[in-house]
Amino acid sequence: MQHKSLSDVELTAPAAVMQRTDRYRQILSFTLWTAAIAWAATILWLSSLSSSELPNAARMLSDKFCHFIAFAVGGWLVASATRSTWPRLHFAIPLIAAILLGAAFGAFDELLQLLTPGRSGADVFDWIADVLGIVTGSSLTLLTHGFFERLIPRR
Repeated sequence: MQHKSLSDVELTAPAAVMQRTDRYRQILSFTLWTAAIAWAATILWLSSLSSSELPNAARMLSDKFCHFIAFAVGGWLVASATRSTWPRLHFAIPLIAAILLGAAFGAFDELLQLLTPGRSGADVFDWIADVLGIVTGSSLTLLTHGFFERLIPRR
């Protein structure tokens, strides 16, 4: 039986931790991107419904409030997924990316509603609520990112 020297152990232990860290980060990133795609699909599905087909909860609350909350969730998901996927980026880049992507998606959503019977689309105030939600949700990653980082073992 061959014995490992102390220097062999010191070299292999960090490598194992790095592999485990990378794997945890991959799982977290995949989960966040999957949730962001599911969120976008849900928004597009809701946009394709006529006003009479919308869930009752959507009609009980202010339209602008619904837009704000829905897009805050999306902003948080996209910014968190971006930060998790590319952890070495400056913290502002995922926020800016999420805001730009979210604003474009919100505009697309409003245009899509023009094609939906019984819906009025291209409402600039809905889009403003979307963008404010995106900015808020993306900014929340500044508070929640540390929690996710603690879930991933250190290298």
